[in-house]
Amino acid sequence: MALNEADAVALRSIHLFKSLSEPSLLALLKSASIKQFPARLVLLAEGERVTTLYTLLQGSIELFSEHHDRRSTIAVIRSIRPFVLASITDNTNPVSARTLARSDLLSVPLSVIHQLIDADPAFSRAITYELARELRDLMQDFKSHRLRTSVERLAEWMIRSDQETGSTGTFVIPHDKCTLASYLGMEPESLSRNLASLAEAGVSVRGRQISLNNSATLARIARMTDIPLAPE
Repeated sequence: MALNEADAVALRSIHLFKSLSEPSLLALLKSASIKQFPARLVLLAEGERVTTLYTLLQGSIELFSEHHDRRSTIAVIRSIRPFVLASITDNTNPVSARTLARSDLLSVPLSVIHQLIDADPAFSRAITYELARELRDLMQDFKSHRLRTSVERLAEWMIRSDQETGSTGTFVIPHDKCTLASYLGMEPESLSRNLASLAEAGVSVRGRQISLNNSATLARIARMTDIPLAPE
């Protein structure tokens, strides 16, 4: 659907666009649109030319890469934010992207993004911060994959997921287990074994529902330092 002035408030709630000048906001309203996409639809193909910058408004997005018969999930996006910002440098997709669930996306022509970068200093700063956040997240995942064992990665992911959903001790895996295994850098069979091995740490699994009965012990297994750990 095309945007109008009533959508300006919603655009201002998105961190990337909240500091736009009024002329820039009007230009964005004229060129942007909101579209709904079904689950498991490939939006971007790695290596192809890109003409649009997408921002997730609702739903979830998987960023992934493939090489011959191998496939890896790079990130799963569930918060309101733009994704694959790196494509603005050479108008080429560095990774592929698909919807994991039915998703609402804000679509902005890449040519308009380039115009806003040149014309609006506040937007230039905002997109720099977004790129830095995207890089920081990728670096954290890279360090986790290089320095943690598969069980440690799974334990950390569980604690972070519980924190993101209110620290109730119970949450639902927001996508299928194959995607989770790919994101954590393991085969689905290894994920099943690791889930079973964490039962001694108070982890209970029913389908996609996870219950954590001893987060401190789980944090010790993950070797996390930012929450209280259980004694050895």
